[in-house]
Amino acid sequence: MLELKNISFQPNDAPILSHLNLTINEGETVSIIGPSGSGKSTLLRLMADLISPTDGQCFLNGKNYISYKPEQLRQTVSYCPQTPTLFGETIFDNVSFPAKIRKEKCDIKRANYLLTAFNLSQYDLNTNVSRFSGGEKQRLAIIRQLMYVPKFLLLDEATSALDQKNQQLVEQEIFKYHQEKGLGIIWITHDIKQSTRLFSRRLTIEQGKISNEEVIK
Repeated sequence: MLELKNISFQPNDAPILSHLNLTINEGETVSIIGPSGSGKSTLLRLMADLISPTDGQCFLNGKNYISYKPEQLRQTVSYCPQTPTLFGETIFDNVSFPAKIRKEKCDIKRANYLLTAFNLSQYDLNTNVSRFSGGEKQRLAIIRQLMYVPKFLLLDEATSALDQKNQQLVEQEIFKYHQEKGLGIIWITHDIKQSTRLFSRRLTIEQGKISNEEVIK
């Protein structure tokens, strides 16, 4: 499980997160809502070990984050931002990256399956990504995260640039791994319908604190 104990993040005079406590169990699905600037993205970046808290501690399966190698932790707790950064020039450069850092061979069959599942089958692995739309970039970034299914997938407005049809396609594919492999999902969204559609719990964050917690199903 993921556990945050008394977490604060205050890089200057204004605190972004204040004494926040949160536990996410293995395989749990949690949506996060709240106004812009409330600390939601900072929370996910802390969970992903991209930044460190100014106070408090983060734990994975009872072990402090500092006891893990960064690459080990980030392969277990995988983060996808709202505005993704694509690697290299082609789709292959992106889908092969997770295998490259593991020093393994890229699973071409899986890459092509995910392209089809995410409604990108009109492209092949040699397609240049420089002219991809925002929604295509978001889908490719999620595909990159799912080439190896992590224990926890952190999504920060990861389908914000998609139309409803493609948004629901992406949701269905991601939640399939929750059902089949016990993937834990923590998803920031401003879409209230999305925040209740498939999740088991919803958190509201305001002014750096959890102001409300709801069990959905």
